Amino acid sequence: MPKIQCKDCLEHMKSLDSETYNLIIADPPYFEIHGDFDFVWRDLEEYLLWSKAWISEAHRVLKSNGSFYLWGKIGFGKGFALFKIADWMEETNLFQIRNWITQRNCRGRGTKRGYMEAREELIFCTKSESYTWNSAYTEEFSNRNDLGFDGKPRKNGFKRVSDVWIDIAEASQSSNQRFKLSDGTPFPTVKAQRLCERIIKASSNLGDHVYIPFGGSGSEAIACDRLHREWTLTEANKKFVDEIIVPRVANRNINGTMYLGNLNKKDKWND
Repeated sequence: MPKIQCKDCLEHMKSLDSETYNLIIADPPYFEIHGDFDFVWRDLEEYLLWSKAWISEAHRVLKSNGSFYLWGKIGFGKGFALFKIADWMEETNLFQIRNWITQRNCRGRGTKRGYMEAREELIFCTKSESYTWNSAYTEEFSNRNDLGFDGKPRKNGFKRVSDVWIDIAEASQSSNQRFKLSDGTPFPTVKAQRLCERIIKASSNLGDHVYIPFGGSGSEAIACDRLHREWTLTEANKKFVDEIIVPRVANRNINGTMYLGNLNKKDKWND
């Protein structure tokens, strides 16, 4: 049964048995990049301590053949938090880092004296050598007629996905994947639906249980529903839950979804 919980992800994970989920997709607050939620820590050290705490719990509740995806930004001039987290994960052998993926965004931020910043990072990790993997392909046809590395004719008609993603654009400000709170404030960091679906297809199978620790606008939950995965979502911000996530899920008529919180009267919901 899909489940939405308005609570802190660390609190939720500490209540679980070990090895509960097949896949965890985490899009946490970055450190002092964008959105009010990026600026709640006193300094980088406090942010890193918080990150290590919830990532350690994510490791515990992930199944031995599971995968962990972590979104982030490089953080120029902000202490390079993502580099420090990746280095810690590798030094402690907490996860095995399989890929460092760069997502190219169409929009960017820059200065008058420098190149525009238009990238986000996605670290793909596994808990062991034995993990779920379904080869990922783009929607671009492959025109190669040479033989594969094994000397046999190539079987796939599309190009494989590399560790630089340039074929999926982010959700633009005018996109129908952008959502606003009741006061008109737009949710600042929506992930494109196709990005979520690519991750879920590659690293889980039908019926697997996906955990989304930072629910945000609910994009990963919608992707799980489309791809027939079980999912659990936590989000600490009640306004995000009540005004964006719950209505999105309700509009898709995802029957049986359990919301552990209080709905506003204006929200429509199928029991």
